[in-house]
Amino acid sequence: MSTQAGHLGQQGQPSSLEKPISPQLLGEVRDFWFSHLESEDAAILPGFNEMKCWFMGGEELDTLCRQPVLEAIKSSNATPEAIISDASPSDPGDWLALVLLLDQFPRNCYRGPSASLVFLIFDPLAQAVARKAIDLGIPISRDIRYHLSRRMWFYLPLMHSEDLTLHDHAVAEYERMGRDFKTLMTSSPVNDAAEERCRQVQATDKEATEKILASNLDFEIKHREIIVRFGRYPHRNGPLGREMTADEQKYLDEGGETFSASASKS
Repeated sequence: MSTQAGHLGQQGQPSSLEKPISPQLLGEVRDFWFSHLESEDAAILPGFNEMKCWFMGGEELDTLCRQPVLEAIKSSNATPEAIISDASPSDPGDWLALVLLLDQFPRNCYRGPSASLVFLIFDPLAQAVARKAIDLGIPISRDIRYHLSRRMWFYLPLMHSEDLTLHDHAVAEYERMGRDFKTLMTSSPVNDAAEERCRQVQATDKEATEKILASNLDFEIKHREIIVRFGRYPHRNGPLGREMTADEQKYLDEGGETFSASASKS
């Protein structure tokens, strides 16, 4: 990712949620997050190295994701409705940027004891915004639907929830995404040039497409299984100050899933 993004939206440090989420900021968030994708084909079907930049970005990514607007949101007690009103997303790209800002950026900013801010403040906002976007059909809009590097982000806030209902929703959405991609891959050439390019990219590397779709669904299922068993994520107990049950401690001691070296990432 380009280090130029280190100055995203830093024209000033807003002290309250009074239009800090500008169209310019949403554009900068989007440009930064996808800056390492070198082609449209990579946006359609990102490879391991592209995915690695998002999920194993290290301290450089953490630094670049630290934005004054997150502090403004944290101190504002803003509702999801206020966030959406403030951001006024005007197209699918704006909705995508808003989900990234609320779900992914905090995970790279607040770690260790500060991870509680992710779980208590930003996750509920991200989940509400993602659900609204899904209700509006944003993830299946023309510029998102067949671009895996864009669509998948709308479902991660549901995966991060400790609400089983949202996990059921996430499973349904991942399965729907899989059906959409597989239908396109096996279809005849289509008239829409952009959609046809998506079909060609996916069909050319069908194995990679199916693998990444399966990986997304499997990852959600692993998260859901923990919620079914414990009703929460045991690895979050420390940052949230929750008492660990004996069963949870045994699970973690025996190598149970934490999904990351840092408890702030999932």
